[in-house]
Amino acid sequence: MKKIAIMTSALFALCRFTSAGTAFDKNLQQPEPTPAYHDWSGFYLGAFAGYKYSVVDHDLTLGGTFNQIPFVKNPLESRGSGDLDFSGAELGGLAGFNYQIRQWVIGLEAAGGYLWARDSSNTGAFIIPEPNVPPLEVRTSAKTHYLVTVAPRIGVALGHFLPYVTGGMAIGDLDFSQSIHDVDDPTARIIGEKTRTNVGWMVGGGLQYAFNQHWSARAQYQYIDLGHADFDGSVTNSPDFRSHHDASLTEHNASFALIYQF
Repeated sequence: MKKIAIMTSALFALCRFTSAGTAFDKNLQQPEPTPAYHDWSGFYLGAFAGYKYSVVDHDLTLGGTFNQIPFVKNPLESRGSGDLDFSGAELGGLAGFNYQIRQWVIGLEAAGGYLWARDSSNTGAFIIPEPNVPPLEVRTSAKTHYLVTVAPRIGVALGHFLPYVTGGMAIGDLDFSQSIHDVDDPTARIIGEKTRTNVGWMVGGGLQYAFNQHWSARAQYQYIDLGHADFDGSVTNSPDFRSHHDASLTEHNASFALIYQF
């Protein structure tokens, strides 16, 4: 009887050890569960690519001796004013910091990119049906090369998603040129150009998704107003014929970014 009791106790202990070992092995094999939420607090860096649609609203105003010949002034001002609408790609980088308070995420971000955005127009030679008025031509061009934004943002953490809004400072350049040509006399023309870096503003919003604690991706839209650039001109061989040329730049920017959070 004593031997049977010892054998029963040993068998019971072996079963308990085997059961515990099997449970331990299962725990080792199971991956750690993905957290139901993401902690957005911390510094981050990223790179982005985007599509930019730019609108340059340009205006030509003639003065001086042009005021005495409205039949020339009015058609020229009409053909020298209008919009240059163009689009292009953008590539750049970003850096920022987020601080999360419960579901609210508050941050500050700086981003900078290079743009491929430019356009030009040419009226071609046109004739004003008045005596002694030569064929005239108006040429206009605009381009922008870079954009920098610095802005706070605020969002709501919804699990691994972060919808947010943003708005702040925008810095960009506008290269604007315009010329008026007397087709019959190459020496009679108005030529001018203005390149200016402007400080403007932007507003926008986006949606960011965290794959894990470090990597996330986002899509974003921005509306940007970069102010204007202007210059004065006059006919090269008749300076009493004066002109004022003005252009303003606004942009619609859609981008996709890949971000690493420290």
